[in-house]
Amino acid sequence: MSGAARLERIRGIMLKLLAVVFLATMAAGVKYLGQDIPAGQTIFVRSLIAVAILALIAHSTGRASLLTTHNWRSHALRSTAGAGGMFLWFVALAHAPIADVTAVTYMTPIFLTLLATLLLGERLRAYRWIAVAIGCAGSLIVIAPYLSLRSAHSFGIAMALGSTLLSAFAMAFLRRMSGFEHPITITFYFSLTTLAGAALTALAGWPMPSARQWSVIVLVGVLGTAAQLLQTIAYRHAEASILAPLEYTSMIVVLLLGYLVFDEIPGTSTWIGAPLVVAAGLVILWRELTLRTQLK
Repeated sequence: MSGAARLERIRGIMLKLLAVVFLATMAAGVKYLGQDIPAGQTIFVRSLIAVAILALIAHSTGRASLLTTHNWRSHALRSTAGAGGMFLWFVALAHAPIADVTAVTYMTPIFLTLLATLLLGERLRAYRWIAVAIGCAGSLIVIAPYLSLRSAHSFGIAMALGSTLLSAFAMAFLRRMSGFEHPITITFYFSLTTLAGAALTALAGWPMPSARQWSVIVLVGVLGTAAQLLQTIAYRHAEASILAPLEYTSMIVVLLLGYLVFDEIPGTSTWIGAPLVVAAGLVILWRELTLRTQLK
């Protein structure tokens, strides 16, 4: 490998890690706002910032056409599922420990693998079935303490599971769209959808945030948008096989933030179950990349 190629990979890795840190910090910001600020209010500001930044990028680069589309049905399916997943994730963070919510969201590749057989007609071979079994076992270990309705965090974990399932649906629809839509177009219409959905929650009444809460709300919006853009750029510099596993480093960041900011220490079930879920995700990733290599 040439020095230039190696440098490109390093850039991609650094950008991906920065995106992971931004997303984890955003999650901590959402949790900090907690139940004092409705999820819809925070998502509205986040989506407004995203729409403004994406529109600015499209116009400043002379690519305003990226803000138009003829694939309304595809965008509606992907954006609706993604918006639902985001709403439930924000609610989950307000009602459960941040590390446990993160561990549950690591199940997305497992759900996606199962949905791929139903929506995309993909065949599940032995490796993937084993990975799904390992991931399901790990997830059951993580959520086991919350299966009792007496647990204070059961509602939050249930919301995290719902968010993970909807996110898997969104990713399955995204696979269909990746061949004919630009990432900015997809993100723009997703942000418009979340903006519209969040605006409807104003009918239930939004409180007036304090100055500190406003700063956190804006920070959540900026970090979320920046993370999306950084991830898009990162994949231009390095292969998915290198960058995708870095997603799991977010657990390190949320563990630190959970302990330092919220005084949260994960229980034994999370320490045991989360590595199994991560291992399952890595097996699925490895198998998919192996198959792609064989097809080339």
